[in-house]
Amino acid sequence: MRRMSFVSQLVLLIVILLICLIFFSLIGYGLAMLMFDLSIEELQLASNYKAIQGLKIVQVFSSLGTYLVPVIILIYILKEKPIQYLNLNTRLNPWAMVVVSLMIVAFFPLNGVIAEWNMALPLPDALVQYEAKIEETIKRFLQMPTIGDLIVNLIVIALVAAVAEEVLFRGLIQRMILEKTQNHHVAIWVAAIVFSGIHFQFSGFFPRLFLGVLFGYIFHWSKSLWYPIIAHLLHNGITVVLVYVYGVEALEGMAADAESGSQIAMTVGATLIFSALVVHFYRDYRKVDEPLEISPHSDGSSVD
Repeated sequence: MRRMSFVSQLVLLIVILLICLIFFSLIGYGLAMLMFDLSIEELQLASNYKAIQGLKIVQVFSSLGTYLVPVIILIYILKEKPIQYLNLNTRLNPWAMVVVSLMIVAFFPLNGVIAEWNMALPLPDALVQYEAKIEETIKRFLQMPTIGDLIVNLIVIALVAAVAEEVLFRGLIQRMILEKTQNHHVAIWVAAIVFSGIHFQFSGFFPRLFLGVLFGYIFHWSKSLWYPIIAHLLHNGITVVLVYVYGVEALEGMAADAESGSQIAMTVGATLIFSALVVHFYRDYRKVDEPLEISPHSDGSSVD
């Protein structure tokens, strides 16, 4: 492994990320404009069905350029093997996968309450207008009149996002902070803050933050990036399917009824189940004898 300080790694990552983001976004926009005969203005306004489909192409390439490709490039610069460095070479335990899946399902009601609280927080008028535009674009993005649209959204929002984002935030950033601080709690929470903040949507900051924390602890305990990828994929996939079945407005109405007696009881019950599953995963599937390989010189000066 090439020895490189935390600051050097961080600066190099940011430079690579910006270059890849610009390059892959240009490819995405170019393909979308050619495939759907759209102008750049039509794509940015996302005012019709074709433009939304074009934006999904842009989203895939932007995700690859922002989250996945820069990590692979940096790992090769560090003279490491990506699969091993990212802890993707571990064997999955089927029962652990089941527990993680149930954990995500049980976390939905509690995270819904956090989301409602987050959305109720007062914001400056300029930020309110920005959030409204983002929310409108998301609603258009989630319009799925056909089963084909559902499949496309599952690929774009669930599969691509889960793999690419977990590679960057848990596989690389959490690891880098752990190497720097030698404190896994700090690494998990800082990585989760960056994970939530980089989406630039304050109305969803806290539910996304706690999801990131959950993914981070799952990764730290299991020493395998596959489990948080599965958790992330399942969370996003369930959300997409629920929107397809019920629609955005109906789901928002359900969230508005969160203070009813039955909803409170369901949230409390689901939270207790979630807590029990977290404890079970920690006790039965934690790899205490397989720590992440931390370079003892990771915070030293760069040496070729």
